[in-house]
Amino acid sequence: MRWLFRPSTLVLLSAVLALGAAALVLWPRAQEVRPVPLGEGDYEVVWLYQATSASAWERFVTAVKSAAERLNGESSERRFGLVDDGAFPRQTTAVPEVTLTLPGGRRLAFRWYKLTSDQKTDAWVKALVTERRQPLAFVGGSSSDLARDLADRLADRANELGLASAPQLLLTSATADLVRAPDGAAEVPLNALYDGRTFRFCFTNRQMAAAVAEFVAARPELRPDAGPFYLVMWGDDPYSIDLTLRFREALGLWGAAAWLSATPGTGGPPVNLAAACGGDLSQPPETVDYSVGAFDQPNRWEGPTIERILETKSWSPAQRRPLLVLAAPSSSPARRFLRGLARAAPAEARRFVVATGDALPFNTVYRDRNVSWPIQDMPFDLVFFCHRDPVDPGAGFAAQDETHVAAADGAAPSTGTEDLLLFRDLVEALALAVATGAAPADGDALGRRLREARWDRGRVAFGGEHPALFDETGRRRSGTGEHVVWLRPSGNGDRVRPSATVEVWAWLAGERAGRLWELRATLDARYEAAPPPDRR
Repeated sequence: MRWLFRPSTLVLLSAVLALGAAALVLWPRAQEVRPVPLGEGDYEVVWLYQATSASAWERFVTAVKSAAERLNGESSERRFGLVDDGAFPRQTTAVPEVTLTLPGGRRLAFRWYKLTSDQKTDAWVKALVTERRQPLAFVGGSSSDLARDLADRLADRANELGLASAPQLLLTSATADLVRAPDGAAEVPLNALYDGRTFRFCFTNRQMAAAVAEFVAARPELRPDAGPFYLVMWGDDPYSIDLTLRFREALGLWGAAAWLSATPGTGGPPVNLAAACGGDLSQPPETVDYSVGAFDQPNRWEGPTIERILETKSWSPAQRRPLLVLAAPSSSPARRFLRGLARAAPAEARRFVVATGDALPFNTVYRDRNVSWPIQDMPFDLVFFCHRDPVDPGAGFAAQDETHVAAADGAAPSTGTEDLLLFRDLVEALALAVATGAAPADGDALGRRLREARWDRGRVAFGGEHPALFDETGRRRSGTGEHVVWLRPSGNGDRVRPSATVEVWAWLAGERAGRLWELRATLDARYEAAPPPDRR
């Protein structure tokens, strides 16, 4: 046993022990989930977003400020105050917070609890919802998958604790109509997962598809002259799959689209472009297996899909204005696909009218257009959906020709306003719900108040005979803020000019059947001209 006490052995043993101690101290640990303590009589609203959502949080804080100003109106007596000194803390581990002070002295605190690889939805729900502590509401659902996860966890927690009242779930960007049930056996409506306690401030894929399809049908310059229609979806993305199904319904590819007239709040008679165009329109959508890829070059699965569409198009030579429904999950796949289509058949591709949902932000085609959407490379008439007005001057938008200091590339420095207005709708609905009438004592009382919310000429209101903001399931009703954007390239014949027109249209609820489309703004978009060819 003498070898145990040799100096070399003792040195080695000491080194091993030191390394072990260092590993215990320095080994990364999951951060503890710590909610902010609730003040007596204060309301807490949980803003549950990913830790990478700093820009979305900044827009939300701006929306809270804008809501406070609107709620106070022109009155010299300030009823709503604002506390935002903790909105952007220096420490990344701190919980950002912005607070509205309500008439009577109570506080409505919006707190950003961050989703990370260690702090997941389930951990936050268990920490924030207890028998003694319950937030008034959760704001989440930046995607349909995250919304499904949050709704499922909230429902489980309420059942686990046997809560008589539970927080409400307010969805911001989750648009899927159907999602996979927790057991994976079937698809169920998203709002049914946390039934009776879910309110959707965005519109659904079905509402988006109906709005875009009806707008295309209403414009002679866009309406397809013959079939077939061309639908493309990405098979690895649930949003893309669901949106494609809703476009098939809206276009009449599954009959007369009778759901439209039977669904509360969707307005107007059904549109059946398939019947109007005639021909065999029953072909299945083209499916791209994967949506990963480069910035502007089609990936290995998108290239063959483009070739198949052009081959199918060659079978209908008389088709002068074909309709391409592109259910892209984001702007990158849409840009890659359309750029590949334009390069494969420049003259033929320009005839396509492209329709899509809300995955293409307004900023992509206007503010950042020279980089993200150069019209020379993608010379298509494009129609896409916005949940609110993307060019509202009252929310800070300034068109290019109204901007005194333009960016170096000629693009407008002003950001689209659709997300800001959507957040403001949510904040105003909450503020008015807790500050007017009897103050809600818990989440379910808030839910009953939100069901009384109305839509009065572009803003949330309570009382009066205005249209309801939500239907009986908690979905936002049609006619309460939908907009479509039409990007119109400039050019003669085969020539594409470095300019386009951006038209923003709003759907107004009216007494007669159908959607009343109103042109809200026409913007001129100029692009950097293509460099001259190298003649060396």
